[in-house]
Amino acid sequence: MSVRFRPRALMKLSNKIAIVTGATSGIGLAIARRFAQEGARVVVASRGADTTDVPNTLYIKTDVRNEHDVQNLIQQTVTQLGRIDIVVNNAGVSKAETMAETTTPDYELIMDTNVKGVFLMTKYALPHLLKTRGTIINIASKLALIPDPEVPVYSASKAAVVMLTKANALAYARDGVRINAICPGPIDTPLLQGYFRDRKEMADYYAEHNPMGRIGTPDDVANVAVFLASDEANYVTGATYTVDGGGSLDN
Repeated sequence: MSVRFRPRALMKLSNKIAIVTGATSGIGLAIARRFAQEGARVVVASRGADTTDVPNTLYIKTDVRNEHDVQNLIQQTVTQLGRIDIVVNNAGVSKAETMAETTTPDYELIMDTNVKGVFLMTKYALPHLLKTRGTIINIASKLALIPDPEVPVYSASKAAVVMLTKANALAYARDGVRINAICPGPIDTPLLQGYFRDRKEMADYYAEHNPMGRIGTPDDVANVAVFLASDEANYVTGATYTVDGGGSLDN
């Protein structure tokens, strides 16, 4: 995929150093691409192999559930790139299971990835973000705000992410660190595609059931992430941005 770069003077994230977790597919990959287009140097963090085609990135293999991995990610970023300005906590997992169907290992996987991962990334990035008066963007979910009995543990994990966002935003506001959350609704990603037979079935479903008549794209989320990471949002902290085509209004 070719990436067009605008003149540096027009870029919203010129010379920023950004870490994006879960950045090799879906929403994370779209955010990494948009950040690079806007002039940021992006650290791509993922458990899997580096499958990105994003220029101007540094790949560091990271399991956000693992404290040593997170410490290494933060230290390597600072050592190689000098500082941290932006952290996007995007890595997450989901399983379509009711409470009765959820096993203890599944519960631990969801909570460790979605909540512990945000905790660890925030804990170890904060000392560096305090120096740069940087920003954290947590990717939560529409289901953090609207309960879904089909995925109660996932919903609870994302609700915890929203509350971590708000509590930490309040704690560090006077230090100049902004912390916000994005709550995507249905987005065309491999994660969501797994719940349908094929992409056509998925597209047809949301064409009928979403107020805007379509499923969202990863770029829809990435566009909001760019705003929140930029100076245009310098008076925004503790906010929760729902990106769902109005779906949360129609439940």
